[in-house]
Order: sequence, then C-alpha cells, then structure tokens
Amino acid sequence: MAVPPPISGNRPVLILLAGILILFALVAAALLVGGSNSTIPSGTCIAVPNTPPGPVFTSPEEKLRELRDPAFTGKLYREAVALEPLLATQGTQVHMGFWSGRGNHGSVLRLLDIVNEGPAAKADPPNRAIWNEGANAYYQYPAWDRILAEHWFDRSMAANGMVTIAGMTYHDPYPVSYEQADSIWGEYSARYAGMAELFASATGRPVKVWCFVEGAKPGRVFAKYEFPELKKLEDKGLVQLYFARSVDADWERPDDWILGSANATIPQR
Repeated sequence: MAVPPPISGNRPVLILLAGILILFALVAAALLVGGSNSTIPSGTCIAVPNTPPGPVFTSPEEKLRELRDPAFTGKLYREAVALEPLLATQGTQVHMGFWSGRGNHGSVLRLLDIVNEGPAAKADPPNRAIWNEGANAYYQYPAWDRILAEHWFDRSMAANGMVTIAGMTYHDPYPVSYEQADSIWGEYSARYAGMAELFASATGRPVKVWCFVEGAKPGRVFAKYEFPELKKLEDKGLVQLYFARSVDADWERPDDWILGSANATIPQR
C-alpha cells in the first residue's frame, strides 16, 4: 500500500481555508433556494428545522364525509381520553364548555381553568372540563390541530385557485366555498357535542354542559349544529345544560345560570 507524502507546513492552513470556503458556498446556495429568483413553484413547502409545517390541502368533500361519519365522535373521544384518562374513569364528573357570540370565548377558558386547576380537580370523585379545542385549555386534540392546518375559511377566499395564508401564496388544488367551510366547522362541532354520550357512559354520570351563548347569532354553529345534538342528549338524561346569564357567570353560583334548554332562549337555526 502506498504511503502518502508528508504534509508541508502550509498545507493544513490551505485545507482549513478550503473547508471554510466550501461551507460558505453551501450556505449561500441554501439561501438562494428560498430567494426571490427561486425556480421552486409558489406553495412548495421546504423542510427547515424548527419551522412549522405549511397548510394542508384536503378536499372539502372528503373532509365532510369524514366529519359526518359518526365514527369521528369516537375518534375525538379517544384523543381526549389519551390526553386526560380521568375523562373515561368511573365517577369522574365531566364538564363540557360551549361558546358562541362576541366576548364569550374567554369565559369558557376561564371556566376550564377553574375546574381543572382549582379544588374541584382534587375532589373525590374529581372534576374535569374540556372544550372543542382540547382536553383542557392547553392540550389540543390532534383532530383540532389538523382542521386548523387545513385553513378552511382562508381557502374559501381563494382567487383563481391561489390562496394567501400567513403571508404566503399557495395553489389550492381543491376549491372551497364559504358554505363548505362553514359546514366543515359545524360538523366538527356537532361531533364534539356528541362526545358527551360517551363520557356519560364511561363515567356513569351525566355531563354538565356550560354554554356561554348570550348574543349568539341565529344560524351559527351553536344553534345549527351543537344545540340539536345537546338537546337529544338532554332528552336522554345524559347531559345537564346550563346557560350563562352573563360572560362573568361563575360555575359555582347557581343564580348565574339558566338550567335546562326549556328555560333558555336559544338562537333560531
């Protein structure tokens, strides 16, 4: 085997400089890929470490088929229980939050935090509260993350097949109408409401449903999709419906609530 000749005194420096030049060349090439002269089509996602993924372009017809399948309720239920096993434990008092209309979103979050982080969480049996986004105010269902990534309302405003999302322009291969986007969110919400039946069955206790819907508009998600599901479960004795008299309603003050849908004013469908 041939033995390489000895390295002269200057060669290590030259090799180091060459390595630095190659590194700079690689960095410059990577920057040019995302530059204004890039030949990559608009909408192509390039994987960059620690960068969130781009939008997911799902067919609206496919999504509606998925959400209208009763099995989707079971999927949401399993995701919730994976995040919080007590939701499916015998004796746990499950609470579900609903909101619609201006100013009510924060009220639901406050109720979730008070139930899940206050004395009620350590009671025997314990209390646990969820909402349409996740098993508490912090941990989201994978199905929720997915529907957010699909950007349905953003895509319903596409022009000539191009949609702008978070300042980036993409080609959307599946046209989406506003009506489809609205239906997709409505069907998701209906399946969320349907989870109450599974919680009641697993825990052996009716679910307490807290509704912040003062000022909600007729024909919106709560009136059109969520309430019909909740009313069916109320008739079966599987849920107890509470309607807040104000955005400041305290779940532990009975006078702050209207008990039962028969006593509440529900926005018309």
